[in-house]
Amino acid sequence: MSRPMTTQYPIHAKLDSMIDPEERGRALHRMLEEERQRIAADLHDGIGQTLCAMKLAVGRLRQLREGQFTDGEDALFDSLAERLSEAMNEVRRICFDPRPAQLNDQGVINAIGRVCHEIGHGLNHLDVNLTVRAYESDIPLPLKVAVFRILQEACGNACKHSRASHISILLEADAEGVRLTVADDGVGFTAGPVCPSKSGFGLGSMRRRAAMTGGNLSVHSRPGQGTRVIAAWRVEEGADPTAIGRTDA
Repeated sequence: MSRPMTTQYPIHAKLDSMIDPEERGRALHRMLEEERQRIAADLHDGIGQTLCAMKLAVGRLRQLREGQFTDGEDALFDSLAERLSEAMNEVRRICFDPRPAQLNDQGVINAIGRVCHEIGHGLNHLDVNLTVRAYESDIPLPLKVAVFRILQEACGNACKHSRASHISILLEADAEGVRLTVADDGVGFTAGPVCPSKSGFGLGSMRRRAAMTGGNLSVHSRPGQGTRVIAAWRVEEGADPTAIGRTDA
């Protein structure tokens, strides 16, 4: 009886050749980031250009039919143009988010400050409080990426789902490790084992990012009492605090 044929893809073969679990985790983390960059380029060249063409077409149609629309139709065009602008801004945000090299040059602390500014002055107009108790040198590049992506996801959840008016962000590093806390005063939810897999919340994605860089992530929430997301990376006793998640690449 013949054995079933199996197909091994190059990425799987590369990962399987790595015996060290930490090495596998770091390699997977790099591959995921490279894939994110590829998808961002596809978004910019595909969906981004299509949305731009649609917005121009809507504006042109409105010019050609100026004065012929009812008030209700005018309002519909306004709403359509606004939605297209929001979609274009979202694609632009995804495409031009800081990449690992840019985070290394710009620094994760400055990048986080930029996110806070955008939240406070964007469509949501939320009150954002940022506290940083860490130096840039405390956080190596792979961990910077994880911190930044988890921050984005947690803040995105607060803006889209929680109906919050205030977000508090704390980034700290000490002898025990690095911690990121994102808390909001929104509607909250019943936290439990099922929550990380809920579509649209991205809790599972945040947990995977933390785990792939040697950390862990917890979510604390109750209905009506907001949500607190805590990502933590420990430093073993006697270890170099700046070596967390470091790669040789």
